[in-house]
Amino acid sequence: MQTMQIFSKLSFYGRAFMNMHVLRRSELAYLPEYVALEVTNVCNFKCAFCPQSDPKHHQIVPKSYLDKESCALFLRKIREAGITTNLMHWTLDGEPFMNDRFAELVHLSAEYSFTNTHFASNGMLCTVDRLMEFPLDKVRLNIAIDFCADKEFFENVRGTKRSWERVRSNIESILGDPRTQNVGLELTDISSFSEDDPEKLSKAFEALQLLFGQHGNIKYRTRTFHNATGFIRLRTQKTGKKYHLCPYPWTQFRIASNGDIVICCRDLDHKTVLGNLKTQSAAEIWNGAPMLSVRRNLLNETPECVAACKGCDLPYDDSKFTIQNVYRAARGRMQLFST
Repeated sequence: MQTMQIFSKLSFYGRAFMNMHVLRRSELAYLPEYVALEVTNVCNFKCAFCPQSDPKHHQIVPKSYLDKESCALFLRKIREAGITTNLMHWTLDGEPFMNDRFAELVHLSAEYSFTNTHFASNGMLCTVDRLMEFPLDKVRLNIAIDFCADKEFFENVRGTKRSWERVRSNIESILGDPRTQNVGLELTDISSFSEDDPEKLSKAFEALQLLFGQHGNIKYRTRTFHNATGFIRLRTQKTGKKYHLCPYPWTQFRIASNGDIVICCRDLDHKTVLGNLKTQSAAEIWNGAPMLSVRRNLLNETPECVAACKGCDLPYDDSKFTIQNVYRAARGRMQLFST
């Protein structure tokens, strides 16, 4: 089964590449492979790199919590469209554990054959007790946490005092409890938010790994920050002159907790809304006029014509599109499907 899943994903990305770079199509004859469903857009952190740190954020997009009825509707429509992936990403805006019904939603998704999950958490509320509410006998949980070994830096950047020790303790508890063996952790070093010296970044990454050591259920990653959706202004811009086509509109389907479909994982202010899954079908939105307009603008190298893409430096980051980095990203994606 795992081999079939991996082959299916490789086939999908090969088809997406052809439509993007060879056929240059804006209307697609296939459905997205990557599906993300937001649990809530409410967060208990105010990270410097996130719109949640903007006091006016929820004036732009009102607070929303995904309820069981809406979740069932979205899951049904995803399957009715013919999307067959077993992997659900419960990530867009907010901290998933701020929704008290998060575990219920994952139980529900298991009924729709989503047996593999991935989501980002700040780790503050990610306790063993909360994880035991999930159907760990049926569903694999993969949790991505931005962290670092520098306590002061972490709490300054993530905007929450006395949080570093709590997150560290939660991670250690998850790794040490035999009941959470079906929970995988991805720890990403965030030191690059204010540091660009390779030697210092290497030492910071090594320090993060020394905190928890090597474990079968933990992976360590580094991160490159981008001015996605124009929210943050980076101290340095690692950009080149060549334009690279962003793959998101050809591969991903991101559902906000209020039903809005947005174009990008960083479009937390819903600058580019492609439709709403409460009133439309997934297929209708996937090849609807707003989505086609986005794809055409990106194909024409005019991302500034798309509200969510204006100011984003990612298409001009040569390092993001090297063969080595693409391979690393693909390998990480395949590892998710093989767990």
